[in-house]
Amino acid sequence: MKQLPRLCGMFAVLLLMFQNTSLANPTSTPKQVYSDRLAVLDLPLSATMDAQLERKIGQYVIDGTTGTELMLSRAELYFPIFESYLADYDLPNSLKYLPIAESLLRSRAVSSASAAGLWQLMAGTARAYDLRVDGVVDERMDPHLSTEAAMKILVDLYEQFGDWNLVLAAYNCGGGRVRKAIRLSGSRDYVKVKRYLPRETQQYVSAYLAAAYAVNFYGDHGLSPRSNALTAEPLSYVQVYRELNLRKVAQKAGIDYRFLRRLNPAFRRGYIPKNSKGYRLTVPYHALYAVQQQVWLQRNLVELPVEEVTPSALEYAKESGFNPFEFLLGCKQASIINNNDLSWFTPKVNELTNYLYEHAV
Repeated sequence: MKQLPRLCGMFAVLLLMFQNTSLANPTSTPKQVYSDRLAVLDLPLSATMDAQLERKIGQYVIDGTTGTELMLSRAELYFPIFESYLADYDLPNSLKYLPIAESLLRSRAVSSASAAGLWQLMAGTARAYDLRVDGVVDERMDPHLSTEAAMKILVDLYEQFGDWNLVLAAYNCGGGRVRKAIRLSGSRDYVKVKRYLPRETQQYVSAYLAAAYAVNFYGDHGLSPRSNALTAEPLSYVQVYRELNLRKVAQKAGIDYRFLRRLNPAFRRGYIPKNSKGYRLTVPYHALYAVQQQVWLQRNLVELPVEEVTPSALEYAKESGFNPFEFLLGCKQASIINNNDLSWFTPKVNELTNYLYEHAV
């Protein structure tokens, strides 16, 4: 009998541990907790908790936890990009959760319908918003270019529908189908319109809300971002204007070629074509200087970063020697040769263009 108080005490402790564990366990989190947590988020649409939304949340925090943790790691890389463009286009910051529902933040994702990239853009839609999609370059897989195109699409859809439930539905299935659903329902109330939309689209708003929940409350389910190669170290960018062989750059800069391709999935054949606007080459920060040397200083690999250079023109006279320009412009002879596509040390009688770097390499 003396053991009874001790056993009762142990039972009470175990019961308390079980209760605490059950509250922290995602499988026993009640629907009301999901609803209460979503209610505190600043979202552009209301979150009505139902069985569909509860199931979608469970797919992130109960069933697919490994995928969720990898997605959370990628969010650290892509969310700053999304937030910047959302601010530029005066769109709700919380739309950054939309690409999670679309692609789980996988920049190389391609759907069965051939939608591609973080924002899962169809080729025709992408081209309509000035993205290049062909066998050499698929800008749907460029995080910056595809995000800006997505911003323009969302702005256009909001101007048409004026309701974020309808906008998200239109983003998923197209504005034409949403307009047809509005006609059939005789209403612009999403609850009434929803039944006339494709099955996938009927679940799309719930998928977006579930993504928002997962990003904000993953810690309450014992999850954490899982490091991967893309987020293992800081990344940087080099703007490239001329054709550039990625394999050659990778070899000379000491970067794994497959990793460099993974960082730059838009370049489908492993090289960057010549482009007057320039392409953004993503590289590991530790290799930035080596890549800059490859890109800026070698013939046929020269590119000039838009943000860091200001062109200045000088008339070259026959009587002038070449080396005085090094003194006047504060740069090396090779730089002037490369910047002006000269074949040798003596330029023709013409205008020379030099590029003055704000930060010397």
